[in-house]
Amino acid sequence: MQSENYTNQPAVAAVSVATDSDADRSAWRSHRTRLIILAGVVALAVAYMVYAAFPGNALYFVTVSEFLNDPGLQDGQTLRIAGALAPGTFRRDDGSTRSRFALGDKRPDAPGLTAGSPRLQASYVGVLPDLFFNPHSEIILEGRYDAEHRTFATDNILVKCPSKYQSLPAENPDLAPGAGVPGANY
Repeated sequence: MQSENYTNQPAVAAVSVATDSDADRSAWRSHRTRLIILAGVVALAVAYMVYAAFPGNALYFVTVSEFLNDPGLQDGQTLRIAGALAPGTFRRDDGSTRSRFALGDKRPDAPGLTAGSPRLQASYVGVLPDLFFNPHSEIILEGRYDAEHRTFATDNILVKCPSKYQSLPAENPDLAPGAGVPGANY
């Protein structure tokens, strides 16, 4: 009889040990599954926030020459065009915030337009940025091309500051403080 009890006991002990091991495994799997699901949700949330935060940076960015030479870009899609203000083209009606001007390709590291640069007529309603008339600044127009009026209808104007500060009096010592830039005709 004793041998029967002895032989039965190891079987019971083995079953209880196996049950404890299965419980540990299922608890570990449950925690692991929860951790994987949580990591997936966090990764999706971060990806969505990055996507939602930068929609404007996905716009196509071209120069005036690239825009005018590619009819595919002139289909009314929203895009950004970079250039410099063409001297003598800025017009604004008295008492209005509507302005009209032309933009051309900016010379690299120098004020003004590239020689022979084509000009893009543009219109804008609103207050212009402070550095809009600075010949060293690069102007970026964001909007759509109106093929009927052959004008770029600007929704937003960004002005990139010059990469190196240069004061206008340093370039033209004859210019009195507060006076306009000679020959600019803005």
